[in-house]
Amino acid sequence: MNFDMSFEMDENILSDEDEDLTYEQQRLKRMKKNEEILDTLGINQAAKTLANSLQKKTTRVKKNKLKTTTIEPIKRSLRIAHLSNLGESSYKIVPSRRKREISDFVEKLKDELAITEPVNDFHKLPSQKFVHVLRSLDINIPPMKVIESGIKSLAIHPSETSLIVAAGDKKGNIILYNRNSNIQIFIAHKALVNCISFCSWDLNKLFTTSYDGSFGCSDIAKNTFDIIYRTEQNRINKKSNSTTWHSEYERNFLIGNDSGHVEMIDLRIPNKIINSAWCHERSVRTVQCHPLQKHYFLTSSETGMVSLWDIRSMTDKSINPILQFKHPKVLTSSFFSAHGNKMISTCNDNNIRIFNTEQLNLAATKPIKIIPFMRRFNDNDFQAKWNPGREDAFFMTSMLLPPRAQVFDCDGNVLHDLISENMTMRFSAIEVHPTQAIYVGGNSYGRINIFSTKKQLI
Repeated sequence: MNFDMSFEMDENILSDEDEDLTYEQQRLKRMKKNEEILDTLGINQAAKTLANSLQKKTTRVKKNKLKTTTIEPIKRSLRIAHLSNLGESSYKIVPSRRKREISDFVEKLKDELAITEPVNDFHKLPSQKFVHVLRSLDINIPPMKVIESGIKSLAIHPSETSLIVAAGDKKGNIILYNRNSNIQIFIAHKALVNCISFCSWDLNKLFTTSYDGSFGCSDIAKNTFDIIYRTEQNRINKKSNSTTWHSEYERNFLIGNDSGHVEMIDLRIPNKIINSAWCHERSVRTVQCHPLQKHYFLTSSETGMVSLWDIRSMTDKSINPILQFKHPKVLTSSFFSAHGNKMISTCNDNNIRIFNTEQLNLAATKPIKIIPFMRRFNDNDFQAKWNPGREDAFFMTSMLLPPRAQVFDCDGNVLHDLISENMTMRFSAIEVHPTQAIYVGGNSYGRINIFSTKKQLI
């Protein structure tokens, strides 16, 4: 860095003998003298130090900019069908973590055995044999982390040769886990997935409801996800958009909403509502069709009422209940047993109630058994569910320590504690295989725990 000080210094620095010099020679001599003065004063050195410092700072800023990470956006599947009908262009399907095609995932169900020694007719066993098998269950394979977010709902594929579990998390993802294959993640909904089930007539289809107000269908063979129904397109002046539960009805579905409505939809036509009824002043928590008398359906609600309805009486305005089962506080669930002879409810007064619904009359509304249980305040994860095919056993998660789930009889006796040293925290969701002695629990850290007999799974 050079400083031209020739016009700022006093001309007296030139001597008489310099008068014969040309102007340019005099200017150069002045500059030389000025440089000598600046060196003497240390100004030149200070200027060089300052210049070097500025150059280093500039270089450092440039390096920091180069470290910015570019995140590649997720690519949409071109095979997602019918989304344009509902304006859902943001829905995506993400490849599995091992980057295999869904077709390979489905083929694994046919080619590889995961359930090596099935327990034949587990849910139909006589009581003593049923309990004997229960007491042999343990976590025999390490828990698997399938998603980063907490698991809020579960379903188990009815295959008796391969174990496939579907899970819904609190961020709207759907996870498919196959014991001998890989993990598939569908980015399906935009909020917590609260209810998930495999289709009874097409086992490649998976149905889900979410707090984002939608009901969708995933096809694991075709790698597609379709929104079939959205609340916000159907109701004016509604208090909320959330869907809370679904139940099959003669190849259509009943959808519960937190506005208190239940709506029947036609799967063949997106967003086609066949019937609608306003059942409760507040949210519908669960909805279920009667296992045998399909025209009846059951709802639990925030109002503390479990109600039985007749689908044939559904109107756009209101519907009169066939029966009502009163509870002192908010309900989290109510479900019929396998043949509809009993009904079980879970209430926020820390009690499970069992009703005799073999005859659907006024006498059925009085509980035949009240079973206390421990829960956390306002925790909706506690839902007592019947073992498939049985009228005498139900299961649910527990607040006891160490963490466990429990299987009960209808008198409230614990038939078995599903507990293991590998189980480190309470389940936020739990389901049982439709035919096998396999219980699956999911927790808030995205881990799946599988209870089975020692020889049942490899």
